[in-house]
Amino acid sequence: MNESEIKRKCCACSKLISRNHLIKITKNSKSQELRINPDSLFFGRSVYICPDECCIEAAFKKGKIFKFLKAVSYTHLTL
Repeated sequence: MNESEIKRKCCACSKLISRNHLIKITKNSKSQELRINPDSLFFGRSVYICPDECCIEAAFKKGKIFKFLKAVSYTHLTL
């Protein structure tokens, strides 16, 4: 399967979109650290969001990101 053909679901709107067009947020299982668009050396539970402003707001407002990551609320994310 081609890298561009891999699709993931946005946690806010549930649309299936190419992974290359989504924002990925990953929680490291050991350190509980969250990262936005981590490199391939950062492993853990991940969630994908459309880069659309309304999807980002909805995901944070409804707490969907933290629910999918099985995490408590965070005050900052590491870029």
